[in-house]
Amino acid sequence: MKIGMLFPGQGAQHLAMGKEIYDRERIVQEYFEEASTCLDQNFVRLCFASSEKELKETVNAQTSIFLLGAALYSLLKSKYNITPDIVAGHSSGEYAAIFAAGGMTFPDALYLLKKRALFMEEATLSTPGSMIAVLGLSYEKLKELCDKYDDPTDITHVVEIVNYNAPTQLVISGTIPEIEAVAQEARALKAKVIPLNVAGAFHSRLMRNAEQNFSAYMVKVDFKDIQTPLVNNIEAKIVMTNEEIKDSLVRQMSAHVLWWPAMEKFKDCDLIIEVGPGNKLSKMLKREWPDKEILALNNTTDLETILRILGKEVIPSELALDLETEMQSLASKVSENVANSNQ
Repeated sequence: MKIGMLFPGQGAQHLAMGKEIYDRERIVQEYFEEASTCLDQNFVRLCFASSEKELKETVNAQTSIFLLGAALYSLLKSKYNITPDIVAGHSSGEYAAIFAAGGMTFPDALYLLKKRALFMEEATLSTPGSMIAVLGLSYEKLKELCDKYDDPTDITHVVEIVNYNAPTQLVISGTIPEIEAVAQEARALKAKVIPLNVAGAFHSRLMRNAEQNFSAYMVKVDFKDIQTPLVNNIEAKIVMTNEEIKDSLVRQMSAHVLWWPAMEKFKDCDLIIEVGPGNKLSKMLKREWPDKEILALNNTTDLETILRILGKEVIPSELALDLETEMQSLASKVSENVANSNQ
């Protein structure tokens, strides 16, 4: 069975994401502990007990989404020997995809993501922006609307189509007045407009300074050539070498995300799993390919469904086994005390 794995990016975060599996699986807890140590950040508090506002902050969102995606992938791999034949990650989700493909280590990915997010935050503070999804308009029609308000010669009037998620699901990014103007016109054309849960105008030319600053840090990470094909965002092509991976990560900060063209590389997969918080990528893909087995992995029910499809048995969690051992020990002591009292 050919398995594809997708990893979500910023906007997928939500409070209590992954908590059910965290409570049951020691390996997931270990990843939370390692991430907390690496970045001196309490990820248990951030993911489970902070606020939607705090979690939405660019650094927090990108690192926590990566953490959960990496932890869930490692659970599939180490406990059930489930590995992908092809991977892709949406925007910052590309870091989890590269980690899953063996292109860089968990600490290195966290390090780069934090740097990336900090530079993106700086760019956002310099020129505030936003992003919206537009459903129900063709690329050509939405481009026509954007061109009315976009001035490609500067960064004060910016509105670009930056994510090609599906044939009629597109995302625009830019300065706030221009985004609002296009949104109003799109609604007038009966399109559905959804504000995205992000803090800036990502993947637009407003991120070019951030991209330039970030590029200097790529030499600090030891990237590896990979054996599992990775479909990148910026060209929707398969990349395998460490140089291609580095180039993709730098350029994707201001480049557009060609998600739907990238998904064409997954057409021959028998099972596609979205690994990480939320299910937007899998739902979007399921609408386009209703007959294909496409699932999200968020909780134990999802895990059981995936295992059933792959013909694998659920292995009790280490914590459940520990509890069972404790209960058996307690029962034995109770029986022993009863026996002694009857003598």
